[in-house]
Amino acid sequence: MKVEEKYRYLFGPVPSRRLGLSLGVDLNPVKVCTENCVFCQIGRTTELTMARQEWVPTVEVLAEFDRWHAAGRRTDYVTLSGSGEPTMHTGFGEVLRHVKATSSFRTALLSNGSLFWMPEVRRDAAEADVVKVTLSAWDEDSFRRIHRPAEGLMFPRLLEGERMFRNEFAGLLWVEVMLLPGFNDAPAQVKAIAALANSLQANAIHLNTTTRPARAGLKVPRVPEAWLRTVATWFSPEAEIPVFAGRSVSPLDMSDAALLELLARHPLALDAMAASSGADLAAVERRLAPLVAAGQLAVEEHHGERMVRVNRP
Repeated sequence: MKVEEKYRYLFGPVPSRRLGLSLGVDLNPVKVCTENCVFCQIGRTTELTMARQEWVPTVEVLAEFDRWHAAGRRTDYVTLSGSGEPTMHTGFGEVLRHVKATSSFRTALLSNGSLFWMPEVRRDAAEADVVKVTLSAWDEDSFRRIHRPAEGLMFPRLLEGERMFRNEFAGLLWVEVMLLPGFNDAPAQVKAIAALANSLQANAIHLNTTTRPARAGLKVPRVPEAWLRTVATWFSPEAEIPVFAGRSVSPLDMSDAALLELLARHPLALDAMAASSGADLAAVERRLAPLVAAGQLAVEEHHGERMVRVNRP
């Protein structure tokens, strides 16, 4: 029997390379963001802005979480992420406080760090148990080339905001560094990024490259793992190269609608879908085949892995 999950703002839980099993909370319409990163897995930013507002109704998000929780479902983390930058939503702190007050789940905020120069954003971000910020540039030019920010968003302001947050935050701060061939992977460039990342005194630094096809208009290749492991020692603490962990719901037990909602926000590798749910890979392929045949899903080869994503209109 298929599990019919009708949620508009929640997705997953999904296997996360950092958080084990993660229930996503999406506070942005597709795709509202402060940046239009060349490596984005969701696609081009359609509304590029620094404007903060209640992009989706907070009360509806909280009601969905309460319904999900009341059904007895479990996760390792409730994670604010999804279709854009979550700190753009003026109610993101209320969501974090509600999860903490009504459940025993840990919370995470996955942010690009672009708005941490605002005191109210730092205040609300501090409600999370774990906060991940991004640092993949070393100066204004590299920032604009990689992240293609909204007008008015400057790299020095982003960096200073992340530093102020570190000084105020008592939880776990993670810094994600995304390395991209031809953009920021040369030795001098990585060393410049490492110097800035080290200044944030993070609890962990995660070194990544593209693991899912970029959907933002550019073909972005993958940095070889051997190079990631070489430069990891340049960071302090030594950078980690995350691997998938956690156990998710089997795609065999999900409705078509639930599968499409999940993959629209979080494209996954076929192998990861099978391994994280304990399902047979061939059975997962058979489950997805009708959606692929109907043109609703696409399976793409990406650096030796078959990735599943939603075909957007």
